[in-house]
Amino acid sequence: MRTCVALAMVLFAASAGAQEDELARARFLDQQGVKAFADARYRDAMTLFTESYHAGGPASELWNVARCQLKLDDAPGARRTLEKYLAHKTLTPDDRAEARRLLDEIEARTSTFVVASTPAGAVVLVDGKSYGTTPLASTLPPGGHDVAIEIDGVRKMTTHVDARDGRAVVLSVSLEKKKHAEHEEHARRFSAEVGALATLSSLGGAAVVGASPSPEIAAYYSPFRFHRFKLGLGVRLSAAFDSWSTSAGVSNATIGCTPPTDYSGAELLATPAVFASWRASRLVTLGARAGLGAAIYASGAPIGGDLFEPACAFGGSIYPDGYAALDVSFRLSDVFRFVLVPASFDIHPAYAGARSDSALDANQPWIRLSAGVALAADL
Repeated sequence: MRTCVALAMVLFAASAGAQEDELARARFLDQQGVKAFADARYRDAMTLFTESYHAGGPASELWNVARCQLKLDDAPGARRTLEKYLAHKTLTPDDRAEARRLLDEIEARTSTFVVASTPAGAVVLVDGKSYGTTPLASTLPPGGHDVAIEIDGVRKMTTHVDARDGRAVVLSVSLEKKKHAEHEEHARRFSAEVGALATLSSLGGAAVVGASPSPEIAAYYSPFRFHRFKLGLGVRLSAAFDSWSTSAGVSNATIGCTPPTDYSGAELLATPAVFASWRASRLVTLGARAGLGAAIYASGAPIGGDLFEPACAFGGSIYPDGYAALDVSFRLSDVFRFVLVPASFDIHPAYAGARSDSALDANQPWIRLSAGVALAADL
């Protein structure tokens, strides 16, 4: 029994000695922390006070850590440390009151509020109230706030910010369009197209022609823009190359010359037009065009046959031409677009000298239906 009591006393003495060593280490760390704080080495002091607390130092070490954090402008960290400090039940009423006072002071701090924008001069509104124009340097009371930025009365952005513990709230925004959008704004005002159309013609009625692909060039300018929709003006130049023959039973007799049996001619069209387009996506645009222009027909030889009464020469006549088309364009790059023309329509009165006999009647309105492709360049 005496042996057991003696062993217990030895163990108690050993434990007490270890605790004394721990407390001595904690006191030493605290003393070094006080010295570092006095020398304005606040980060070192914070580390020493923290180690002292972990070595068994009193709760007051947390108070010291919070003071260091405030010196280092770490108000959020100081707030968390003070909350941990207040959780200790061993604090005196005075210590607890002082900690709460400091905690309230941190939470009531105003935050520096800075807004920079490109371009400058944007109006900044906080919770619906104007704070001034950018560049702006002001303050925010603690709490959540809705911040809006406007230019010429148009709201450009809205965001929510949280002003807490005196932390700075900084907004730096670019309100200008991206470079590719700026280029697109300029490039899509002017455009030029070169294309080829396959044409199906009804030249007055029963007359039949064979046609090669018809070339077409166009230039457009769009002064009116409404978000994805735009209106513009332009001009379209095109040509249709026809070939035809003299059918059996059709007279090809004339006085003064002998027209050939096979013929060829070219119709040239110039059409001022208006257009409208809608950008379905960044890559795809849908469009429609319509115009009223002029058409003229020319042949390098005396003409006749299934289209015209035999004549020794044909200088052509200018006739009004109505035009309409639909198109879909696919953007290939910032400059080039591939244009698909699923339907193009021309109509005008028959030319002077067109046949009007019972065998073949080409004296009705001439109609050309076309479809094709084009390459467009945005300038």
